[in-house]
Amino acid sequence: MQTIPLAYIVLEDLKLFTGPAIRSAGRLSVKPEVRINAVQKLKIGAERGKVLAVDIEGMNRGKFNASLMEFAKVPGNELWLVEPVYDDIDVLDAFIGYADKLVFPYHCVRNDSVLKDIYDVSDNCVPLLVCEHGKCVGKDPLALLRMLSGIGFHNIMVADMDGSITDDDWKDLLSECGGLITYSPARTVGTDVHILAKDLFPIELS
Repeated sequence: MQTIPLAYIVLEDLKLFTGPAIRSAGRLSVKPEVRINAVQKLKIGAERGKVLAVDIEGMNRGKFNASLMEFAKVPGNELWLVEPVYDDIDVLDAFIGYADKLVFPYHCVRNDSVLKDIYDVSDNCVPLLVCEHGKCVGKDPLALLRMLSGIGFHNIMVADMDGSITDDDWKDLLSECGGLITYSPARTVGTDVHILAKDLFPIELS
């Protein structure tokens, strides 16, 4: 199993900060305790690490946050930036910055027809299925995962924000996607996963 640290980030005074996060009624906030490039676990080591950085402003607005792009970097680490995009034009703008991979929420894209365009722009794009009550915007995550895999996406992230995806459901998802990234802040998944996104700081869910 591969583990990737996940940090919720905010831009203040043209610098990226992170810290403990709160998710309430679908909105995110963070107590910006430390600059992200000063986090001990993310300091440069013998090998280049990876970090998932969730842009709070972009996620709360559900729109691409262009002002973040030139400041979104974590020296010594491969940056997987979680950022909403509407279509393939936003993807082009996102990769002007320092992101190595763009993790984009499925529920923020214009419609399913742009997914192929997004993949064609860059295969470093990773769809994110944000799930509650076992669904992603009312749709079956397994069906969505099959559709996305069919387009060509290798890595797909599933975020189970309320712990409603069962272990059997996770097994089905894992069997369909060898590059599945699992994020389950509400409970521990009771099956072996391929890639686990793990909160760098505590998150409070309500």
